[in-house]
Amino acid sequence: MEDLKTAAQTLSLEAKWLQEFDVVDPFNHVALRGFLSTRPDHRYGALAITHVNGEPVPQLVFATPKLHYPFDRQGRFNFPPVREVEIFEKYDGTNVLAYAYHDTQGRRYLTYKLRLSPVLRNGRFGAFLDMWREMLLRYPVISELVEINGCSLGFELYGRRNTHLILYEEPLDCVLLFGVREGGNPLSPSVLDSRGVPVATLYGTLAPGKDPVAEYSEIRQRLEGGNRPAEDGKIAGVEGAVWYVRTGGDDTVLFKCKPESVEDVHWVAGINKASVTATCWNLFETRDVLTYETLYPLLSEEYADDEIERFRTCIDECIDEVREELEFKSRVMAEYRQAGIKLSENKGEVMRRLSGKFRKQEMKKVFTLISLDEARGS
Repeated sequence: MEDLKTAAQTLSLEAKWLQEFDVVDPFNHVALRGFLSTRPDHRYGALAITHVNGEPVPQLVFATPKLHYPFDRQGRFNFPPVREVEIFEKYDGTNVLAYAYHDTQGRRYLTYKLRLSPVLRNGRFGAFLDMWREMLLRYPVISELVEINGCSLGFELYGRRNTHLILYEEPLDCVLLFGVREGGNPLSPSVLDSRGVPVATLYGTLAPGKDPVAEYSEIRQRLEGGNRPAEDGKIAGVEGAVWYVRTGGDDTVLFKCKPESVEDVHWVAGINKASVTATCWNLFETRDVLTYETLYPLLSEEYADDEIERFRTCIDECIDEVREELEFKSRVMAEYRQAGIKLSENKGEVMRRLSGKFRKQEMKKVFTLISLDEARGS
């Protein structure tokens, strides 16, 4: 109870925004205890570590800030005073934060976390830890970047093997998105040393004197023009952009900008089926069970209680549809394993055997799921 009170004071939060954790860091085999912030602002996912290997050693780790739109629900823009803006591509994948912590002897450890988890983990529906280990083998210098830059670093793990809404051509890759200083202030990728690790694509800059509202609308339309529908309700193209707004001094504020095809129903219309379904899939980064109770905390970050309650019937339908999708994937993989032939060895025979198990209109989806599974090396 005392640890919770201290964590709440350290983060200037009410206790209701803190989730207790007691985990083992898979990269260092070190036990970590403390509290994680779920407050959807610059403290989102922040860690108030209280114990390392059972020893009290309080420390604070700011993480990936919650991105907001630069306008309210009535569509009124509220940009802060703009000194300079850098606009980078927003990637649709799993956010991974690289951060360091220390023990009572002052030994420093480097590890990685998901948005709402203190460490990386493999989930029932996403092998995030395994996929990130692949990235560390491909880009071994990642393990040095926190020390080189003197701050925590945010990456996005994206590609066809980690598909959300955007269907990328790359099977799996990562990009460096931003830095996070000790006080939680974000750093643009343009000031970071990536040592050759891919960095988010820079779309452009906005100099003082230019109208940010007009530029925001123009970029949104430009991004929309490059997107097109893909299979299974996915989109081929980009998720959007992130605006790094420097307001003066060292302060930087991040805003998101998404094209209409990604939003599906415009944000100002409130809660909608597309946003709830996306939240269902995001839940699996940190949870293995999808229920209204487990989904509600994530929905409450974006919507008021009365909105969620009015939309409850549709939320339950979204949950059922996502569960059905997961059951279908499980059935496909079970039948594929039973076939006893690798798709890469004899595609025709595999599809012939499975054609008696699924409807004709499902076979394209069956092939895609198996192809992705083989790409994972399973």
